[in-house]
Amino acid sequence: MIKIILLFLISSHALAVSSWSVGSYVPYFNQIQTSTSGSKQIFTINPYLGIGTQLHLAGGNYFMPELGYSYFMDTGTNYKKDTIFLHYNFAYVITNSFIARYGISNHWYRVMGQGGTQRLSNGNGSTTFPSPNKTVISHFNTMNIGVENFIIGKKYSIRFDLEIMNARDFDQRGYNYLVTVNIY
Repeated sequence: MIKIILLFLISSHALAVSSWSVGSYVPYFNQIQTSTSGSKQIFTINPYLGIGTQLHLAGGNYFMPELGYSYFMDTGTNYKKDTIFLHYNFAYVITNSFIARYGISNHWYRVMGQGGTQRLSNGNGSTTFPSPNKTVISHFNTMNIGVENFIIGKKYSIRFDLEIMNARDFDQRGYNYLVTVNIY
C-alpha cells in the first residue's frame, strides 16, 4: 500500500487521475489448454479497470504509472480469483497518435477459497477435487512492452501491453497480455 501512495505523490499534478483504462486481461497466453483436442487459450474476458497518470520526463518520453484490477470470470464454483497490478511503464511518443510503451509491473494474484468440493473434468471423465478454504496471495513481476494508438484526438486510445514472466528463463517464460480502451 505504501508503494501506491508513493507512486502518486511523485509530483503535485500526479495526485489527480489523468487516465482511465477499461479492457480485458489474458493470463498465460497460449499456455492453458481449453479443450480435449488441445486448443489453448488465446483470448478470454477478465474485466480490467485501471487508473493512471502521465509525467513528462523530456522530449517525447513519459512515465505512465497505473494502478489496475482484474477479476477472473473463469473460476470454479467455490472460489474466486483476481489480480491487482502496479504498472511502472514508460512511453515514447512516435507520432501524434502512436506511442510505444515499456516497463515493469508488480502483480498480486489472489485466490479466495470458500471450501467444499467441486467436480471437474479430468480428460476422460470427471473427478471430485477439494476447493481451497482460505485466501492465498502470490506475487510476481513482469517486463512489459506495448503500443498505444489514439483514435479520437488525444482523449481516447486503444492499448496493447504484452507482459513477460520469467524473461531470463526460456523454459519457464510465460506471457500475459492486456487490451484496453483508455480515456484521458
